[in-house]
Amino acid sequence: IYEENFETFDFGYYSDVVNEEKYGAKKSPRKNIEQIKKISEKFANNILSKEQKNLLFVGNTGLGKTFLSNCIAKKVLQNGNSVIYQTSPILMDKIMKLSFSFEDKDKLQYEKIFDVDLLIIDDLGTETMTNNKYTELFKIINTRLTKNKKILISTNLTLNQLFERYDERVMSRLIGEFNICKFVGDDIRLKKKRIVKYKKK
Repeated sequence: IYEENFETFDFGYYSDVVNEEKYGAKKSPRKNIEQIKKISEKFANNILSKEQKNLLFVGNTGLGKTFLSNCIAKKVLQNGNSVIYQTSPILMDKIMKLSFSFEDKDKLQYEKIFDVDLLIIDDLGTETMTNNKYTELFKIINTRLTKNKKILISTNLTLNQLFERYDERVMSRLIGEFNICKFVGDDIRLKKKRIVKYKKK
């Protein structure tokens, strides 16, 4: 995470080619990510503002969602604010355990999820959901929105897949209260592997 910051973000992995059929966007992946980076920097510097919307990163794996999430987390911490960064499966399992605990330390941990300045939920859609987890997920999102506590959510699912997976209460919050950033392009991890192989030859 220390190497992943806004200054080290490399646009060179994103194509300048406009190909709506391939990428599902009317702009090039590079132009698209340049706009998302600007949105992310503004978000990181304004998480205490009521006017600042939350962020929802959607797109396939290997397009920079986690890297930019780390950039945001680092900037928010540098600005003196608090962050909880967790993958959705671990967060949901943890919150279920904490919510049923009578230990004071567990209650404090549970409350932190609602009160931390920025909550980052990575890989939404990879968790095993139950009715209780659906309830807790809605509670997290709704309570934080009420308290003006910012949330960044990233997912490999499309919006249609999110609608199929989550109920209307959750989706109405995601659509209405989040700035949706769609990541497009070619898998950066695969590109990096090709570059390494090329250098070894």
